Amino acid sequence: MRWPWQRRETREASGGYTEIISRLVEAQAAGTTQQASATAAVEAVAGALSRAFTSAVVDGPPDVVEAVSPRVLGQIGRDLIRVGESLHVIRMSGGRLRLFPASTWYWEGGADPADWLCTATVYGPSGSSTWRVPASSVVFVAWGSPTARPYHGLSPSSWAADTARLNANAERSLADEAGGPTAQLLAVPADGGDGADGDPLAALKSDISQARGKALLVETTAAGWGDGKTAAPQHDWRQQRLGPAPTEAMVKLADAAFARVLAAAGCSPSLFNDADGTSKREALRQWHLGTVQPLARVLETELTDKLGLPVRLRFDLYNVDLAGRAQAFQKLVAGGVAVSEALATSGLLAAEA
Repeated sequence: MRWPWQRRETREASGGYTEIISRLVEAQAAGTTQQASATAAVEAVAGALSRAFTSAVVDGPPDVVEAVSPRVLGQIGRDLIRVGESLHVIRMSGGRLRLFPASTWYWEGGADPADWLCTATVYGPSGSSTWRVPASSVVFVAWGSPTARPYHGLSPSSWAADTARLNANAERSLADEAGGPTAQLLAVPADGGDGADGDPLAALKSDISQARGKALLVETTAAGWGDGKTAAPQHDWRQQRLGPAPTEAMVKLADAAFARVLAAAGCSPSLFNDADGTSKREALRQWHLGTVQPLARVLETELTDKLGLPVRLRFDLYNVDLAGRAQAFQKLVAGGVAVSEALATSGLLAAEA
């Protein structure tokens, strides 16, 4: 058997990453390279889609099932959110069909994708390999591609760049606030000592540093350390805390930006907040049916086209729409539909051939 991706000879090549480098420089100049992807919102969605894809059951020939491993599926899911595109080179290695994840690549060719050539680089612990292969020799999926560049995928945070910048700025402000000095300030007499042998507070400082939650018997400050009550603090041994104190408005802004990033990636914020179980189940159902499965269909089509054999991804580990199907079944039966037909119509039982 001759695989579809073996129609042309694979050649080694090197160099020519002008477009990739240009895009990276532009992103760095705009300050969007690491800001958006370094936030919890992006990682939350990337991790969720990666885990969802990893849970998929692959239906196909044994060698295809082995090649389209959970690790490959998980990487594709993560790449789609964080980068907006994912490319794997199809190769035979050790007598097995394998998909190698490419770190960098660029395309050549005209308007017809069937005539495109891809130069992709795959990295290992101490070396790399660069292959120049036809489009039929790579599995390429994208979150969304501009019509002017159908060979280039854009991540959700790129399509919603202003929202991603808002989220990154809010997160950075909170991080800067949290990175400030933290301490407990204790009022001491004017002669606070310098820590030397003659320091009058040496014993007290030692006791406080070793307290570790234990009770201490200390001299009252009410006498003003011998200078009278007028020199005494208003409160006996009350420390003042120095540390992060973000405003409520900033915290709310960060939460709102977090939710907007999730929405841009097709994910309900209810999956990651303190919503009740019913809201979380509905959010999971909407996310799975509206985001995970459509993206899985795109990947199925790409795998089937490039590997030349039917490939299907099933998500049987959990039924996110069971409650909805049960409700539909109940209404059908109440409306006079036969039980067997209602089961098949609602998807609770496969229809008889």
